[in-house]
Amino acid sequence: EKSGDAALDADVRECIQGLRRHDPQFSLAGEHCVWISKASNGSKGVGIKLFDRLSQVSDARGASRVLQKYCERPYLIGGRKFDLRLWVLVTDWNPLTVWVYDDCMVRFCADPFDLGDIGGRTRHLTNVCVNRG
Repeated sequence: EKSGDAALDADVRECIQGLRRHDPQFSLAGEHCVWISKASNGSKGVGIKLFDRLSQVSDARGASRVLQKYCERPYLIGGRKFDLRLWVLVTDWNPLTVWVYDDCMVRFCADPFDLGDIGGRTRHLTNVCVNRG
């Protein structure tokens, strides 16, 4: 029986390694199946919703929205989500010529990341208007 358990364990580990090889974002995907919906013409965090049931997508019917899988295991700084704002100018495609502006901006969430609280906008969104308070 133990040899059967060991063989199953080895098969599971091999399967996981295969997933990691074929999906570069495997370690970020998570297990909760959280989705994020954004208004395609929105700004300042308006209209952004996180949800964990695809049936909730119907709330956005009739609106132009972007729907994507939420990164459930983001990189964190001090336990908080962040984003980097970089400005670049592409002046040619062949050869590719990209100029990067020297300054950048880092925005942090006001509250520590907690996937158990998907309604907590200040845990998941870095928008300044959301995190003012």
